Amino acid sequence: MANPVKQEAVKELNAVFQKATAAVLADYQGIDAPSITELRTTMRSRSVEFRVIKNTLAKLAAKNTPFEGLDANFKGPVSLLLSYDDPVAPAKVLADCRKADAKKTPKVICGMVEGKVISADEVKALADLPSREQLLSQMLSVFQGPTTNFAGVFSSLLRKLVGTLDAVREKKASS
Repeated sequence: MANPVKQEAVKELNAVFQKATAAVLADYQGIDAPSITELRTTMRSRSVEFRVIKNTLAKLAAKNTPFEGLDANFKGPVSLLLSYDDPVAPAKVLADCRKADAKKTPKVICGMVEGKVISADEVKALADLPSREQLLSQMLSVFQGPTTNFAGVFSSLLRKLVGTLDAVREKKASS
């Protein structure tokens, strides 16, 4: 690989692989250029980067990065959806695009989440997960449940005690 342009491309892609937390490899074959442009715009608005990559350069760039496990999947027409912050974002964006128009959405090959290679089915399952905010709210409600139950039981005991004391007071007053 003596071409300096290719060397620079590999270096730049290697830096991207070092920085990304998640990626989805997808086959974009059969999608026209305007649809790809629309897809890029949609993904960019949701902090996901869409790249069409050369497989040989991607294999070289993936060496000594968490994306090295994807080497076997760099074949055929491949696009790469990358996220630097949210590990679920590429899968969710693809799922949303598929709901809007399945014919204009790349077919998932596999994915990478925080250094672990996942299958196409696992990428789809990842897309079906609730959002981070929903999961946090569910967790908080679970944590709040025992406290609420304790307060209810304690309040019930106090009511029974007050009722008993009131009954004893009325009995003494009537006798």
